[in-house]
Amino acid sequence: MSRSTADWQLRLEGDAWLLRGAAAAQRLAHEGAPDKALAQLQGGGEMRGGRLHVVLGDGWLRYLVLNWPRGVRRGEERRAFMAHRFREVHGVAEPDWTLALDRDVVDFPALACAVPAALLEAVREFARVRGLRLAGVTGDFADAFNRLQGRFDEPEGCFGALALARAGRLTVGLWRDGAWQAVRSQPLGGGAAGLGAMLEAWCAGRTPAAQAGVLYAAGHAFALPAGWRQVPLEAA
Repeated sequence: MSRSTADWQLRLEGDAWLLRGAAAAQRLAHEGAPDKALAQLQGGGEMRGGRLHVVLGDGWLRYLVLNWPRGVRRGEERRAFMAHRFREVHGVAEPDWTLALDRDVVDFPALACAVPAALLEAVREFARVRGLRLAGVTGDFADAFNRLQGRFDEPEGCFGALALARAGRLTVGLWRDGAWQAVRSQPLGGGAAGLGAMLEAWCAGRTPAAQAGVLYAAGHAFALPAGWRQVPLEAA
């Protein structure tokens, strides 16, 4: 039997798993226990040998922007600082959570993410049992940023921000000249109305002032501080 070269996407939403292939789509409600439910998601023999791309909804993750203290250089020092910050801010820690960074340098702030370890193991087992090659696991916000960043074009020295509104969740990341400044994920609800105040608070005391920024809005339109420009993007 020949091995498949097809790409499959597995997406974790707030209430269900979604599995999509070239000609098929399946949905499985997980009732709040996605790691236990995933084994029940069916797949055909045509999956074996294919590539599996996994996107986890931001409601299941924890995000941080890490600004490295002076003197932190080595890998073990970075891991220790990251673990400290996740315990301090989100109250999560290894081994129950798996921690990851978007870059392995200390000259720039890093976007860090914590994933429930049981959820990550369930994804790996799903791929193993079905003979799939796990091509990557990413969060919804990071996935949207990577797909949409070719459309980001704020002036040099200006703040840029991506606001992703999807499945009742709002995740916002702020950067300037390629360096992460802040990130927050919360239920969409009141977060949509409070986004302007969030941006103002993040940018207060920084140069340039909060009045100089471009918001790339995916999935929702927002009220912004004076001087901020909004660029609508397709729902991600």
